[in-house]
Amino acid sequence: MRKIFTLLFLAVAAVAARATDYNVPITVIVNGETSEQTGVISVVENGGLYELTVKNFMLQSEEDLMPVGNVELKDIQPYQDGNATLLLAKQIVTITPGDDPNVPFWLASKLPPVPVDLRGKIVNGTLRCYLDINLETMGQVIQVAIGDDKGYQMPNPSFEDWHISGDIKNWAGIKTGDAYEPNNWHSFESATGDLAYLAGNHIGKSNVAHSGSLSARIFATSILGIIANGTMTTGRMNAGNTDAKNTDNHAYLDVSMTDKDGNGDPFYTPLYSRPDAVSVWVKFSQGTPNSDHPYATVSAVITDGSRYQDPEDKTYTNVVAKAKNNTIATTGGQWKQIVIPFTYTKYNVDPKAVLITISTNADAGQGSKNDEVLVDDIEFIYNAKVTGLKVKGQAVTGFSAEQAEYEMELNEAITADDIEVAVEGKPHVVKNVEEKDGEYICTIDVIGSDMKAKSTYVVKVKSNATGIRSIQPAANQSATYFTLDGRQVSTLVPGNVYISRQADGTVKKIRP
Repeated sequence: MRKIFTLLFLAVAAVAARATDYNVPITVIVNGETSEQTGVISVVENGGLYELTVKNFMLQSEEDLMPVGNVELKDIQPYQDGNATLLLAKQIVTITPGDDPNVPFWLASKLPPVPVDLRGKIVNGTLRCYLDINLETMGQVIQVAIGDDKGYQMPNPSFEDWHISGDIKNWAGIKTGDAYEPNNWHSFESATGDLAYLAGNHIGKSNVAHSGSLSARIFATSILGIIANGTMTTGRMNAGNTDAKNTDNHAYLDVSMTDKDGNGDPFYTPLYSRPDAVSVWVKFSQGTPNSDHPYATVSAVITDGSRYQDPEDKTYTNVVAKAKNNTIATTGGQWKQIVIPFTYTKYNVDPKAVLITISTNADAGQGSKNDEVLVDDIEFIYNAKVTGLKVKGQAVTGFSAEQAEYEMELNEAITADDIEVAVEGKPHVVKNVEEKDGEYICTIDVIGSDMKAKSTYVVKVKSNATGIRSIQPAANQSATYFTLDGRQVSTLVPGNVYISRQADGTVKKIRP
């Protein structure tokens, strides 16, 4: 079997070996039981291929630790998708004893080679991986999540952790208490702007929670007869104008800013992935029903990290995606889940930060002074769902998301460019085509942007068409050259990579 083309872009540069150790949290799931530990993951890049080793891997059951050993995957082919390097592999791995001097015995010495399925990503200096280790001899499939949720999920998503953000003062400027903000979230208590001192208190803890013990309570107030909407953001609030509709009143982020909040955190939230939707639980009520302005709002904007504000004061080209629901009606005293899909922009920028803003009214300065939104359990949703497949423009007959393998007959040469994959949202899509005995084996891997979910489909295309492998050499035949997508060329461009078919039948990769 010969692989003749791969998409996403296949990194093939020959470079010196580079090693990076990631000291990261590891979550292990065995038979539905979850345990947490920290560990060192070693990633080595050598000649365009990668090696990944989970060092001194342990299994934990309640209070017991079972030292397993080192899980090492070699010769991993990287795929580039924007600023993310994807590492995908299915290998039979011989687990070796670890090197922790405090461990007298490693289970590795008793284990046969085991199947390991890896899906991982390196982006912005962070490692995110999932490993499925099939210990058939123990009747277990071990699921290992490597790396924390930073850059993929909101920190403090259930609003259990809070910090003092300033003082609560009365109309005379006298302190009456401490103002609190949830960790990684901010309101007017930490606002900038010329009128920040007039903004007042708009957020607090609530013991009414969807899960856990706390939620965030956002509430509107009236200042000199003007309604000040309660607003909470992952960025920073700015109060700059007495006209509530003026864009000097906004939430904003800028990862270049070094300001820190009362908990020592920046006024922005990193996001290195492309979620398909944002989900949040809310309980919304209006103090005085207002049929002209009845709605609360939730907005999420993913950016490249440079300055952005909501509401916008100009056209921004640093936006990756937007999600917004500005028609959240009162919930009748019940918790309601709001799921808002992201719409991705035309701008070709990589995600680095997200600005989420939640307000008691969709219209600035409207509603009533007793409007209130309780917020809890916010998370990003990632899909790995395929809705359709085509090869050479022809739909794969009988495609179903639940069926993994298909057969077709086209009698044409197939490359990965010829495969069309319809997906929900923005997952990573990797397409491989291999040729074997007159048949093209098309493998499509679809991985959620957080690397957790994965779907794999195989389409076997019967064909009499010839590819690189099927060219029959003659004694007087000169070398034949092909691009990496299988197209024959007569002129070689210096610096590009080609497949060379020599007259003696040998095939090799060259870079003129």
